[in-house]
Amino acid sequence: MAKSLSNKISEHLSELLSNHFEDRSLFVIGVSGGPDSMALMYLFHMLNQDALIVHINYGKRGKQSDKDQELVEQMAFQWRFECCTVNLDPKDAKGENFQNWAREQRYDFFRGLMHDAKAEAIVTAHHQDDQVETILQKIFRGSSPEAWQGMKPWNGELFRPLLPFSKQHILDFCTEEAIPFRIDKSNKSPEFARNFIRNEFSEKMDSLFPGWKSNIINLSEYGKTLEASSQYIADQVTSGNSILLPAFSKLPVVLKPAILKTILDQSGLKGTYSRGLLKELAAIESLQTGKSLKAGNLLLTKARDHIHIHPDDPQSPIHESISKSEAEKGFKVNDISIQLEKQPADLPSLRLDAESLQWPLSVRNWSSGDSFQPLGLSGSQKISDHLTNRKIPVISREKALVLCGSDGTIYAIIYPSRANNDERGAISELAKCKPHSITFLTINFS
Repeated sequence: MAKSLSNKISEHLSELLSNHFEDRSLFVIGVSGGPDSMALMYLFHMLNQDALIVHINYGKRGKQSDKDQELVEQMAFQWRFECCTVNLDPKDAKGENFQNWAREQRYDFFRGLMHDAKAEAIVTAHHQDDQVETILQKIFRGSSPEAWQGMKPWNGELFRPLLPFSKQHILDFCTEEAIPFRIDKSNKSPEFARNFIRNEFSEKMDSLFPGWKSNIINLSEYGKTLEASSQYIADQVTSGNSILLPAFSKLPVVLKPAILKTILDQSGLKGTYSRGLLKELAAIESLQTGKSLKAGNLLLTKARDHIHIHPDDPQSPIHESISKSEAEKGFKVNDISIQLEKQPADLPSLRLDAESLQWPLSVRNWSSGDSFQPLGLSGSQKISDHLTNRKIPVISREKALVLCGSDGTIYAIIYPSRANNDERGAISELAKCKPHSITFLTINFS
């Protein structure tokens, strides 16, 4: 027997929640009172998932706006959610595009509440039809195919569990579960790009090209393929903080701007350069050795056989020596605290067996050719390869430090601040703590 639509949607949400979040996580859900967001709120109620409901009343439709608010607050109370309503005055937009202004205001409130409530994500009711509109607008605006991937179900901040389901699916779900909702008639106004695509354009396309929405959604797969291909090629032509000129020069001319964009995206500069700038940067091969081109807050400097990528405001090099007595007192380098202890500190970022180290130690910037023996492995690995594998952004890699012994052995790699969300460094197999370790060197971060 086929599953009901309700079962399909609720099971999909349950699976996404278990894949991305811990049990009993708290969420902030934006609810307008329309069918999409009311269905979303009901789904969280079905799954007994804790959430803070947020309704934004823009007051543009007078009593109708107030009725939207009443419905959201009433159903939030009935379904046992805490609800917060924010009233905004459209006059505060002061001539700005109202939809853009409203969106910025809306997400500012969502982010503030998420932070204050220590919630895990902002949940929105974007669905498959919204995805089609998003991809179409990007195509019409000339975005590159990588952008055709559209919205992601989870991007680390926004959670969009309804993306696989169409507007009609959601309306059918509301009917099946007797979920109340209200219709905002302003959504029919063609003055906004989304409304034009959603109504006039979409209706005409349905009659001329049945199934066209599925074809648009499928474009996202081409975007993913192109992004993966570009990333693969970018990995072949880079090493550490450098683009390898012999390999980069062999690329077809038409590919060079796209591959350079991928490399720069890794550096945290996404969206800060134009097509014209990319073409100019891709011609850096012809630049005189030692000369540089600027891209945002980065410099691309031409060397004999590579292009070095580095910040426009490079920091002074670091090379600090650490004796045992200094480590016992506590030694600091930038935001790094190094301490020699008999009892290990609670949950340090990095912990080493102090008796395995050749003293005095030193902390310095890593250099080309540096290598270490990763934890759990018998062989060595280049520091440059390790940082690439750990997805440390290009712009941050040269800020990584290494902890060395007096014989030059590298015992640990210390990642740049905020370069990796989950880790702050890596320990060498040669310095790992053992069951019988009695003295520990801990590296913590402020």
